Amino acid sequence: MSAPLLEHSADGIQELDNPLPRWWLMMFYVCVAFSVVYCALYPSLPTWPGLRGWSQQKQWSDSPAPRKSEPGMFDLAALAAQPATLDTGKKLFSNNCVACHGLKAEGKIGPCLTDTAWRYGNTDKDLLTTIRKGRPKGMPAWGTFLKPDEVGAVACYIHSIGNTTVTAPGAH
Repeated sequence: MSAPLLEHSADGIQELDNPLPRWWLMMFYVCVAFSVVYCALYPSLPTWPGLRGWSQQKQWSDSPAPRKSEPGMFDLAALAAQPATLDTGKKLFSNNCVACHGLKAEGKIGPCLTDTAWRYGNTDKDLLTTIRKGRPKGMPAWGTFLKPDEVGAVACYIHSIGNTTVTAPGAH
């Protein structure tokens, strides 16, 4: 079955008058119908609020408050009660922190972590901030390399070995 030739030609090429495939036409009609329904339901013109009354401001105010991703999200004492977390933290500490803090966290290039006085504070929040964001004078930001639960595991391990030795005042 041959389609009729159109009466014009361009550069010696004649064009056939083939109809569009049926599947293509059906998809076109479905898209047009979807767009009409969508424009009726949602705001599509500056003055049209849509039949559903949706707005970005309403969605923002109805959404739950974002979770805190800052330190304090973990309760290190509760994590320390889980032996698997301490084992994971110890392995991660051995793989990433030993070069600066020593095998027993006694301090080499980095400060001792088993004493009672830490340079940037010894609260859970301070510890998590130090691990995640790093500190001046060489402490890298491990939050970009470790997953949040891994950061919590390392902090839990350090928390568990902290305050096991006493440092003389002014040693940091």
